Amino acid sequence: MLTSPSALPVHLYRCLSCGQEGLAQSPEREQGQPDRIYCPSCGQIYPLLASGAVDFIGNPPDLRLSLAQAIAHSPGFAWGYDRLWRPWALSLLTGESFGAEREGKLLTEWIGAANPVLDLGTAGGYWSRLILAADPQRTVMGLDNAAGVLVEAAQQARPDWHHYNLVRARAEQLPLASGAFGAVISGASLNELPLDPSLQEIARILKPGGVFVSMHSQQIQGWGQTLQQWLGATGLRFFSESELQQHLLQAGLHLERYLSFGWVAFVRAVRS
Repeated sequence: MLTSPSALPVHLYRCLSCGQEGLAQSPEREQGQPDRIYCPSCGQIYPLLASGAVDFIGNPPDLRLSLAQAIAHSPGFAWGYDRLWRPWALSLLTGESFGAEREGKLLTEWIGAANPVLDLGTAGGYWSRLILAADPQRTVMGLDNAAGVLVEAAQQARPDWHHYNLVRARAEQLPLASGAFGAVISGASLNELPLDPSLQEIARILKPGGVFVSMHSQQIQGWGQTLQQWLGATGLRFFSESELQQHLLQAGLHLERYLSFGWVAFVRAVRS
């Protein structure tokens, strides 16, 4: 079960129209639940979707998506991705046994007791579920720009996750308060995002000393490099450790750990 709409963490939200940090909920309807969030400063309204996610995108004509991003918006993607690909993806890409238990242990060790946590590019909520399984009381916000995957995330939520909530928004324009998050995690999403603006937004919303943890496909050599060049046509971007480190530094994030497993890199950076 997601956070009750009547108990959404509105203090963590930021108005995209005027920059007001801390939004408000509309009065409860007859069913006993609000149907929207609004800005008390400028009046901008952000509706709640059927999944329970707060929608900060709506239906704009300028939601430009790369082919890789558009696939995530296609019907059935979320169901198949979370059930047929994600549980075995790391073992296939690393060439070693890398199941959910190992991945979850690494993730929870790297974020420690950080709270709240933003799961950026959450898709069906795979990484959110890993950390909530270890700590059901942690405040976790799953964010994605595709409404369909957020439905999947909501359906897989457990009743004892009382502080789990969802947001539909862009990574390069986070509707979240500055310096409010203890950690930002991003599982298999960094290759698809506009890198520099997304990193800048990540750094903005992190508390001083807050951590950013990413798992993504790194730049490789050999036959895989040719394949990555082809995949680049879909909008995916692959980067080396040194290249990523420079982008992190420009955003005010210090690269602390970098683990390489074949195609896959795990990264831990700290906001300076």
